[in-house]
Order: sequence, then C-alpha cells, then structure tokens
Amino acid sequence: MAEETASSRRQPSAAVAVVSFLAIVAVLVVLINLNVDTTMSLFVATIMAALVAFALKIPWKETESVLLKTVADCIPTFIIVIMVGMLVGIWIAGGTVPALMYYGMKIVSPSILVPLAFILCFLTSEFTGTSFGSIATMGVAFVGIASTTNIPMALVIGAVVCGAWFGDRMSPMSDTTNLASGVSRVPLYTHINSMLYSAVPAAVIAFVMFAIAGIAMGGGHTDPESQQIIMNALTENYNMSIWLVLPALMVLVVSALRMPAFLGFGLTIIVSVIFAMLTQGVGFVDIMNYAANGFSIETGAGPMVDNMLNRGGISSMTVLLVTFMVASLMGGIIKATGILEVIANEVLLKVIKGKTALVVVTLIYGYVVNFLAAGGQTVSIIVTQQTFEEAYERLNVDRRVLSRCLEDSATLSAPIVPWGVATLFVMATLGCGLEYIPYCWFIFLVPIAAVVCAATNIGMWDADGNRMWGKYKGMKGAPGKEPAQPVK
Repeated sequence: MAEETASSRRQPSAAVAVVSFLAIVAVLVVLINLNVDTTMSLFVATIMAALVAFALKIPWKETESVLLKTVADCIPTFIIVIMVGMLVGIWIAGGTVPALMYYGMKIVSPSILVPLAFILCFLTSEFTGTSFGSIATMGVAFVGIASTTNIPMALVIGAVVCGAWFGDRMSPMSDTTNLASGVSRVPLYTHINSMLYSAVPAAVIAFVMFAIAGIAMGGGHTDPESQQIIMNALTENYNMSIWLVLPALMVLVVSALRMPAFLGFGLTIIVSVIFAMLTQGVGFVDIMNYAANGFSIETGAGPMVDNMLNRGGISSMTVLLVTFMVASLMGGIIKATGILEVIANEVLLKVIKGKTALVVVTLIYGYVVNFLAAGGQTVSIIVTQQTFEEAYERLNVDRRVLSRCLEDSATLSAPIVPWGVATLFVMATLGCGLEYIPYCWFIFLVPIAAVVCAATNIGMWDADGNRMWGKYKGMKGAPGKEPAQPVK
C-alpha cells in the first residue's frame, strides 16, 4: 500500500510548478487588492495550495506531517507575540512607555529624531534579539515623540522598522539568526561576522539617508502646542519619574545574561508588574486585565493622546496570531507540494553559472518564498537553505555566504510583505498602514550590498574558508571533485 501511495504521487513538472506558484500568488494579490481581509485572503490561498497538493496526489498524511512541523517551528514566535502584547499593556499602565515618550520629547531634538530612531531600535533589537519587542517598546515611544513634530510619520516608522530588523538580524539572541546559522551548519559568530559585509555598508547609507530626510522632510520643527498637550496629559495621569524607564532597561539585563527569549520576557513581565503596582498604584487584578485586554484610559486630552495609550494586551495580538497560524498552514502545504524545489532545481539552478548569479538567485528565491509564505521567515530560511546548499558546494562557495543570503532575503523582507505577519504586527502596534514600506531603505539596500560582495569577491569565502578577496586565487568545484575550474 505504501509503495502504491508513493508511486501514485505526481512529481510536478517545471511548467506545473510555475503555474501553481503563480496561481497561489495571484489569489493573494487579487483578493488583497479587492480589500478582502488579509486572513481570509491567506485562507483562500491555503485552499488553493491544498488543491495543488490534491492534484499531485500527495498523501494527506505526508502533507499533514509537513504542515504540523511548519506550525511547530512557528510556536516560539507565537509565544513571543503573546508576551509582547502583555508587556505593552503592562508598560503603558505602569508608566514605562509614557516615560519614554515624555523624556524623549524633552531631550530629543526633532532634527535627529529619525536617525536616532534607527539607531536606538537597532540597539534594542540587538540586545533583546526580537524585532517585535523593539517595535512594541522603543517604536511606540518614537511614534509618540514624532506625533509632536512635522516629520512624516511614515518616515519615522520606516526608520524604526529598519533599526528593529537590523538589530534582530545581527543579534546572537535572535531566533532567525540562530536558525539561519543552524540549518546552514555555520558557527553562530562566523555567521554574524559574514553578515557584517552586507549589513554595515547598507546601515551607513541608510543612516545618512534618514538623517538627511529627517531634516529635509520635516525641517526639524516641533509643534509646541501638541507637545505640551501630550506632556501635560502624561504628567496628569501618571506619577512621572525617570525611574519609570527601569523596566525597559531590564530587557538589557536579561540580554546580557543571555537568557532564552521566553524566560527573559517572563522575568521582564514579572518585574514590570511589580513596578507598575509600586509606582502607579495599579491593582494586581487591573494589571492582569491590562496584560490580557490592553490598557484603556481617557486622559481628557482627546484622541491624539488616548490613541497612543489605549493599546497593548494579548487581545490586540489575536488577529495577528490567527493570521500567523493561517500563513503557517499555507507555508506548510506549499512546502509539501514540492513546487518550490522544482522551480529552483528545474528553472533557477539552470541559469546559475557563477557565484554572483548564485547569490542573486538565492536572494530572489528567499524573497519569493517569504512573500508566498506571508512573511514566514522560518519557512523561507529552511526552504531556501535546503534548495541551494548543493549549489554552493558545487561552486565552491562557503556556507557562511549562504547563511548570510538567508538573512539578507528571508529575514529582512518580512516587514515589507504587505500581507505578512510582521507587517501586520507593525501596523497593529504602531497604528499605521503600508505607507512606511517605501521608507525601509536599509532593507532595500542590503541585497544590493550582498550582490556587490559577490561581484567583487569582498566578503566571500571558498568552501575551505579562504577569503576570495585580496591575493586569493581560488578554484571552482567542491573540494575533492574534478574537474576544478577558476572561479568567475
């Protein structure tokens, strides 16, 4: 029976794989452009993927096994999203986020607000290992500060997102950094060192662009009236003190101790609960409800202030979690169909003639999988690595280049996928739409830097770990395999 089942399964041809792929993408794009709810658009695309699996006669048990494995890989992210929602509600009730906003308005000059948002969100993610946590804490504070200036909010959020994902990508505590390193079998810090070659040039250029744009587009001016309204509302509703930022610094402590994300966030939540009760006099039952349902207050200053403070809680993440789950289902089914592997092996790998083309195709493939998997970084990293590992060995390119490409595409593209989980998180947490995506300059620059590295050999290594720049004279072909040819 097993042999009959295996033989009945159809291996998709290149044409079938491409058509199936385009059909699934078309469903997503068309429905979303028709303003169909993102979760429902993903659900319909999931059904489309299931129909492809059915047409290929893939046994349901096989599909289910891959699907469950994909969902299981996403569970740590589910937990982090839930805990971030709790922490935002607690920090707003306890005065931590309001204090960051209050003192930020007093200290931060509008002329440096945008580049500062990029740098501080980078540092927050670098120390915590989570872009979501950086968005929900430092990002919320900068959005509040920016609301009193004439700087376009989309620009500020673009800087926040770029900084958050830059730090997440380079942090040894990040789940995606460890995943890309692990599946590629590259030592963690070797992987991080490799990423510097594409990240640092892109970060420097993006920082300069944010600095220039912050002044050119906003003029560095503050709206004193709006700022005073917000600051007065905060002092009237909170026992304001600089000590209120201590729970935020707690995140740096757990990072220095290199605690796992779950334990680190758990300890931070416990400390933040105690802090809120002691500094603001919030009751234990109330703080638990804020963690579950979000903070709610009427400051008397109007919607401008109330909308910044009425947020957080697990309930604010419910739609995101459901969408994430549906996206995971779709990604698992697509992986089970094998159409991505066929597209890679029968179409993409055939055009690869050298290391530059290899890097370009890897980046494109990582982006495509991530867009198809609704920003599912885990799925994209794993599928892309499995698809291209052999090609890197064949062209005598070190795996650290592959692991870097996984992050340059799969990790960084997450917050620019319009229907993706990360994008929905940014919009839900910062109260914005998709208008921030064109300002994600760092995310767009990194792949360009990666291609430049491949073309110039700078930041490239052969399979033996020898660097390809300088006086390197390498050979193409996996070690021990003949014939070997000069690298192009």
